[in-house]
Amino acid sequence: MEGLIEGEAFEASGGHSFGEAAAVPGKGEVLVSIITATYNAGAMLRHTIRSLREQVFRDFEWIVIDGGSTDGTFQLLEGNKDLLSYWVSEPDSGIYDAWNKACAHIHGQWVLFLGAGDVLAAPDVLGRVAPYLDAADASQSLVYGRMQYLSAGKRVVLEEVGQAWEEIAGRWEIGRWVLPPHGAIFHRVSLFSGSEPFDARYRIAADAKLLLSVVREVSPLFVPVTISAAPIGGTSFRLDSARRMAVELSAINHELGLVVPLRHRLEEGLRLAIIDVLLCIPPALAHRVADALRRVCGRPQRWSVE
Repeated sequence: MEGLIEGEAFEASGGHSFGEAAAVPGKGEVLVSIITATYNAGAMLRHTIRSLREQVFRDFEWIVIDGGSTDGTFQLLEGNKDLLSYWVSEPDSGIYDAWNKACAHIHGQWVLFLGAGDVLAAPDVLGRVAPYLDAADASQSLVYGRMQYLSAGKRVVLEEVGQAWEEIAGRWEIGRWVLPPHGAIFHRVSLFSGSEPFDARYRIAADAKLLLSVVREVSPLFVPVTISAAPIGGTSFRLDSARRMAVELSAINHELGLVVPLRHRLEEGLRLAIIDVLLCIPPALAHRVADALRRVCGRPQRWSVE
């Protein structure tokens, strides 16, 4: 396994060439398609590769869209192409552009999105979820479980999120309905039948738009399984992205006809004001203060843990 994870020497042409696995399944021939978008995250991607190789249940495919990395990701993927049904390395305009590209190559019945560095929580995860996916009613487009957040450095488990839908339905957080954790959601493939299932007008909230448009029509199915673990990081976890996220979510709510309750608007305004203050002090101190506020609210530390 280690030799494969390290990859093979391969000369890439400016990071824009691509490789494709020899055996590509036909449409609907696998149960789960796993999609990963990555860019210059080769060191993190090794965790994901190891996790997928450890899966006992093998009825899945892995699709990787790399944005033209220059850090050895190309060679890493080339060395692990036996694990891939499709991969490409070329410039893109962001994660939703990459996901839209990947959706054109799905062969599974259900789709799970894992980031570079994300892992399935245990070797038997897919095997444990498979019976729920097979038994899901045809009207249900989302099946989800729990997800762990890991610290960015030592990958320590910070908290586990994901509750039964009846416990969170209709609640609000960060300017939108509470949603299942994205890295623990299996999406029915029919959601991706369009040319661009993720609305690329939104740079950091297009996944929320897709999920909100689904759950306002049909309740998702919760399964009592911890699906994945993901290190905190990326745009959606950055304090300086909060205002931009708020603007996008406001536009999405308007587009979908969702009215934010007055109380939540006030709470969200206070949260954003606190973040604005934190952005005025050094990042390390801001993270400690943010975690102190989380503890006051009865939530575990997140930002200051190595």
